[in-house]
Amino acid sequence: MKKKFDKKIVKGIITPAAWKNDTVVEISIHTTDEEEFIVEHNDTGREMFSFIHYPVEVSGHIKPRISDGKMIISVEKCVTTIASNNDVFI
Repeated sequence: MKKKFDKKIVKGIITPAAWKNDTVVEISIHTTDEEEFIVEHNDTGREMFSFIHYPVEVSGHIKPRISDGKMIISVEKCVTTIASNNDVFI
C-alpha cells in the first residue's frame, strides 16, 4: 500500500542547498523555526530557482528523503511574501 503524505503550508526563505561546479543544483526552504525543507525538482520547484533568497509561502506534500532523512517538499503552489503589489505567483 502506498503511503499518503500530508499537505502542508511552509513559510520561509529559499536558499541554495547544494552546488555543482559553482552552480546551484538544489534549493531548500528555511523557516523561522530553523526547519529545512529540500525542494523537489518538479515543475514548480525548478521555477523556484529564480527566487533564491526570497521569502515565500509554499504548499505541498512533505516526505523524508530516503538517502539522508532530510524532509522534501513537493511544491504545488509558491507565492513570494515580499510586501508589494507585484507578488510573484508560481
